[in-house]
Amino acid sequence: MNWAELRDLVTALPEDSATKAALAGDIEGRRWDSATFLAAAQYNALLMITRILWTAHLKGKPPELEPIQPPALEANEVDDAERAEAQQYAEQYLNSFSPATVREDDQAEIDEWRARIAELETARG
Repeated sequence: MNWAELRDLVTALPEDSATKAALAGDIEGRRWDSATFLAAAQYNALLMITRILWTAHLKGKPPELEPIQPPALEANEVDDAERAEAQQYAEQYLNSFSPATVREDDQAEIDEWRARIAELETARG
């Protein structure tokens, strides 16, 4: 068997095979195919609609029903790390504009403008 035949065999494997799950980055060993992902998404959507309608029309707390969690993939962990890094960068950027944060360069500029204002007030005065 050559490499091309092996590649064809691997790509022809069913979605829920162990090899395809490993290639997709399945961490927990839960081999889902696209139909299982779709069914879980439909169930979760119906669960959300049920909770909304229950709250809106029955005016009470809906029953506690757990949503179906998809299997954890390695790609999700990478996305979570990148999302956390982007969030941290955004917070640092926004905090740089906070009035509580005064850099030394800003303080020097503030002192310079205060001196100019004081000169103008004394000249006017």
